[in-house]
Amino acid sequence: MDVLARLAPVSEDYASLPIGDAFTWQDAGHDLGNGEWYLVAFRSVRRADADEEMLSLYDELAHQEAAGAPGFIHYFKGPTAGDGSCLSFCMWRSRPEARAAAGKPAHLRAVSLLEAMYQQYTLEFHRVARRAGSALTFETYDRPHPAPADPLPDAPTTGLAVRPAAAF
Repeated sequence: MDVLARLAPVSEDYASLPIGDAFTWQDAGHDLGNGEWYLVAFRSVRRADADEEMLSLYDELAHQEAAGAPGFIHYFKGPTAGDGSCLSFCMWRSRPEARAAAGKPAHLRAVSLLEAMYQQYTLEFHRVARRAGSALTFETYDRPHPAPADPLPDAPTTGLAVRPAAAF
């Protein structure tokens, strides 16, 4: 059973909203339970001359391939708005499982269409979590960690910036 089968966009302009605000997570997300997941969002604007039939075929083949991969939870194929914009996403148990599936043949074939079919696109990587008794939270997975503004006291001046360890 698809635990996010009831998930839906909140409005026609859902594709312009942050991922955590774009869908009815409060209603549909309860079936996920507690834990942490990895979500890859694909925001795009299609070219006016995009081959919709080819896009649909490659997308369906990549979806079928992903659905059979370890860690797959849900794929949401967003509707294309009148301006050609769209927001789709795939949710996984973990980042390593998502990355392994991204290297599979059907996904690689779908990725090969990006330049020809899309005017623009972006990928977003999110950590989705729920702790007991709380709502789902969405956090950018690879949040940058800035270097300190000033060198550490008594640190040698080698030209190297000391950066905090990346949070996992």
